Amino acid sequence: MKALFLILALLAVFGTFSGSAEPVIKPLRGTAIEPYLLALHHGNSIVFNLSVGYLVSLFFWFLVVHLPERNRHRILRNNLSRRYQDFRESTIQILLSASIGPHDSRLSRELCDHRKFEEFFDRENKKRWHAALNGLQGNKDFIDEILLELELFAAEVLYVLNSVNIQDPTVHLFFKRLSENIYRLKNSTIYSGDQVKYLGNFLFGIHARWSVIAGKVEKDVIQEMIDEL
Repeated sequence: MKALFLILALLAVFGTFSGSAEPVIKPLRGTAIEPYLLALHHGNSIVFNLSVGYLVSLFFWFLVVHLPERNRHRILRNNLSRRYQDFRESTIQILLSASIGPHDSRLSRELCDHRKFEEFFDRENKKRWHAALNGLQGNKDFIDEILLELELFAAEVLYVLNSVNIQDPTVHLFFKRLSENIYRLKNSTIYSGDQVKYLGNFLFGIHARWSVIAGKVEKDVIQEMIDEL
């Protein structure tokens, strides 16, 4: 679509010069481009008026539609990115409370680094990770807090899906599947049978960048998709 607008704009500029019967503007007189502009002059008022009309319309569309929409798009993308970072930090804090109890609040921010998270929870045959899962299993409040964070994040994802015209089908499909996965974690009876196990797998995959299918993943896929919005 942008390429089409650009091509039409170039044609309109050409039509403006070719359709005009006016002399070349003073700043361009005597320059190397003047002979080419004079060669374009055919004095066709219909071509000239259509070309100028398109350029004026394009200019106002850019000011009234494109710029505000692009700014709105940027705000929504940044809000989703912040919501995702808050989700990560909050769920790590819950996992820490479930595994080691009271802790320095700075630790949850430090463990947002996937390498530090994996080092902290994966050492000694995942002793701390199993402690976190056991802590979740023994305290429903921890599970409810995680489900709340999932709900908040999913709500932000759905809001963006409904508010942004996502051109890339891969990005759109990714967020649709992500929101559906979160919904299943919260509501499906399949997952409620061993909810802690599935919640744990989901969170470990995000925080440690680990995929059951692909193994270790170098990039934060969710953040990467947010950046593609």
